[in-house]
Amino acid sequence: MMESMLLNLLACPDCRSPLTSILRCHSCGISFEQATPISLFPQKANRTVSFQFTPNRSVSGDHFLKVFKYPSRCGAAGAESPYHLDLAHIDIIDQLPSGARILEIGCGGGQMRQWIRDKGYEYIGTDISTSRVQDSLKIHGGPDVLCDAHFLPFRDGVFDLVYSSAVTEHLACPYLVAQEVVRVLNPGGYYLGNVSFLEPWHDNSYFHMTPLGVWENLTQAGFESRNIWPGRDYTGFRAVLAMGNKATKFITFVGDGVHMLYRNANKLRNLARQRPRWSTETITDSARVAGAIDWIAQKPI
Repeated sequence: MMESMLLNLLACPDCRSPLTSILRCHSCGISFEQATPISLFPQKANRTVSFQFTPNRSVSGDHFLKVFKYPSRCGAAGAESPYHLDLAHIDIIDQLPSGARILEIGCGGGQMRQWIRDKGYEYIGTDISTSRVQDSLKIHGGPDVLCDAHFLPFRDGVFDLVYSSAVTEHLACPYLVAQEVVRVLNPGGYYLGNVSFLEPWHDNSYFHMTPLGVWENLTQAGFESRNIWPGRDYTGFRAVLAMGNKATKFITFVGDGVHMLYRNANKLRNLARQRPRWSTETITDSARVAGAIDWIAQKPI
């Protein structure tokens, strides 16, 4: 049943023609490995990345500042939800109509699958490999499709939401992937995710992005950004120690202490400048030392 449902969504990763078989593209003739999960990797594709660039994007301005803001609520969702989800992303997911179709890029063990389905939505999880999935996550079923996010094997406009957590930094060409995401989304569909900023270089990551980098990547693909913000309660001070090595991960409290010092220094600065809300940390102060950056974006209707 899953394979039959997928065939209504799948396209050749090389020529983008609709697939009628998971083993062969009858349009361009390439064959795919017979495997579980379904494996659809390009063999001859050659993509060109292009986008319009306007002079007002050479420097940051109001166009960025309008979306550089916290959502109405954000932060770690807690034990009742998949560990990597932000509250702001949950709020968007919960607004979807019954039967909405969600694609997760870099799904790992597929730990979001049952949580999504319990809400009455369809879920498709993709990843480039199963080799790095932790044993504790394999119980969730793993990816539905193995593929390269630069060449998504799906038809145009078949998803209502695409989610991607801690994946963008590992993409060799995030600009191309963002264009692929906008292609497979329905008009008005959402792109939710986060990306490393001050985390250490890890797992052969390519691009760690600032808030402006996230905005530019989304803008180049044609998305309308709604919110871009620093991940709550996850600073670069903590990330460097947590992800450093086996010795440093046990002293993340040192990073938390340095962050407290940083915040208090900001408060003293604000007080000296007689700012009305001197004790409130600004989003810029938080973003300057953030471990990761989150976003909510939408494909124009």
